[in-house]
Amino acid sequence: MMKIKAAVCFFLVMGTILLQGQTVIPNPGFENWTSFGNYSDPTGWDTPNEELMSIPFFGFTVVSKSTDHHGTGSFSAKLETKHLTIPPLDIPGFMTCGKLTIDIGTGSFVLSGGVPVVDIPTHLKGYYKYSPKGGDSCAIGILLTKTIAGIQDTIGFGSFSTKDTVADWTPFSAWIDYTSTTPPDTMNIIALSTAQEVMTIGTILYVDDLYLDYTVGTDKKDPSAGINVYNDRETKRLMVFLDFEDPETTTIKLINMTGQEVSALHPGVVKTDRQAIRYEQMPQGVYILEILHHNKVFSKKFFLNQ
Repeated sequence: MMKIKAAVCFFLVMGTILLQGQTVIPNPGFENWTSFGNYSDPTGWDTPNEELMSIPFFGFTVVSKSTDHHGTGSFSAKLETKHLTIPPLDIPGFMTCGKLTIDIGTGSFVLSGGVPVVDIPTHLKGYYKYSPKGGDSCAIGILLTKTIAGIQDTIGFGSFSTKDTVADWTPFSAWIDYTSTTPPDTMNIIALSTAQEVMTIGTILYVDDLYLDYTVGTDKKDPSAGINVYNDRETKRLMVFLDFEDPETTTIKLINMTGQEVSALHPGVVKTDRQAIRYEQMPQGVYILEILHHNKVFSKKFFLNQ
């Protein structure tokens, strides 16, 4: 059986704020929906609905308007993982403020485009509810890019992911990691009900009231606020400082760009802690530091050299 590969990597940290106004997320409260006859998409967002509804007799939507909402609005976006019979595909609820192109025959997709960026946000935030099935995890992420001489370079990443069942509207935070000092010009935001290749049908993610934040993370309600990482280049160590609101089981992993785990720390139940990962024996290159705390995943990308 073919599956649409839904695992999309994003990473995190802080950047200097430019004072040219604020970037606008399209339709952030999902109050506006555009009808295309037999389906609707949130205005300003793309989904797999068009390709799926073009399949005779077996078509359906994986993103829909819901009256279960956060705050003062009337609607939210509901993303649900479903199974397509012909051709056999498991498909996550998937939306992007860029362009999503899907090949139903191969089960592959391409993300492109986005909306203009006029500043440097530090976090993507919003509200969500989640009902996972069979160990599914969701993801809400942001990608910031800059096109130079016709080539699109990645400037920043951020993501939020969890496996927890969240029955009430709850804030999330995706802490953005800027890999370049060049200001971005394009932003893409995505959300997936299932962010892994092995999916379980019936997993549902609700998303509402997205916004960009420009602080450096002192709000204790921000789950990434308690994470600080320092790259001590002289001693070839990544120093990880943790100060969470609640003590929970924590794991720290260092992963290379082939997806191989090259180092792991298991400090156990942690509220406040300091850990160090040595990298002097590792090949020069790009690595992902992944911190798991109470079934939530926070990531940061580093270029480590000798």
